[in-house]
Amino acid sequence: MDEALFARLAERLAADPTAGVVLASVLQAQGAVPRRRGSRMLITAANSEFSIGGGQLEARVLAVAREMLNGRTASRQLSIDLGGKADSLGVCGGRLLIGLRSWCGRADCERAERIAAQLQSGRSLLLSGAEQGGEASDQCELSPDPRLLIVGAGHCGQALSQAAAALNFEVWVHDSRAEQCAHSAFAGAARVDSSPAMLQQVGDSARPVYAVLLNRDYQADIAALAVLLPQAPHFIGMMGSRRRIQQVLSAPQLGAFGNLQGKLQAPIGLAIDAHTPEEIAISILAQLIAVRNAPATGKAASGL
Repeated sequence: MDEALFARLAERLAADPTAGVVLASVLQAQGAVPRRRGSRMLITAANSEFSIGGGQLEARVLAVAREMLNGRTASRQLSIDLGGKADSLGVCGGRLLIGLRSWCGRADCERAERIAAQLQSGRSLLLSGAEQGGEASDQCELSPDPRLLIVGAGHCGQALSQAAAALNFEVWVHDSRAEQCAHSAFAGAARVDSSPAMLQQVGDSARPVYAVLLNRDYQADIAALAVLLPQAPHFIGMMGSRRRIQQVLSAPQLGAFGNLQGKLQAPIGLAIDAHTPEEIAISILAQLIAVRNAPATGKAASGL
């Protein structure tokens, strides 16, 4: 989300640096809450984008942010009680501390543009507590979207690319068949390429790479894995039957990589009895989200 949000912030400020945009950030989250620390949204006098939880709590944040814009207030902090009492803004049970920072003027516009450019280049950076309306201890890391490599541009690849568009992945699509790469389903992808060189370049960025193999034949899976495994993607998953998966795992071409059981998630996707390409795409994305949101030492969710 960081990449899309700061690109939008930079765009809004470039259009009118004097109008002001409030960046609302979850600085602290305790107990059961709708959004975790680091969740953000943008608020202008007329509308808002993204979300920090919806409901009464977000309505309160919107109201305070617009008071800030009207009064030219630079920053505020807002404590949100969700404990279910008469004066609470929800019944989740937890508490949130929201930082609100008004971004306005040429200096803020240039800072937003630098942040957006760095994230777009695939690099992380630090956002100070003050830039969030918080304290020095609220400094946090902003991260670029992970790269989702879809290998195989058939029906499932098309459905996966389209469904991933709203989930903050930079989508790359590879298939040796140029005619498949030209399908309109990939219009929103960052890169679509039939060249074998693409697979060698997927790990060139600092972005974490999630590789999903949806090829029409297992030989293409073997060839792709031989190129991808040395690059150590954050996640590799492959679609296929038990027999097909076993054929890939036992391929002599992959013998140099040792036991692939801990390196390859196969079959990919959560066990939701998916059948159609669209259902399969949802099962795959659910697993990718679980991996992306897990602690650094967490294991891939399988549900299989």
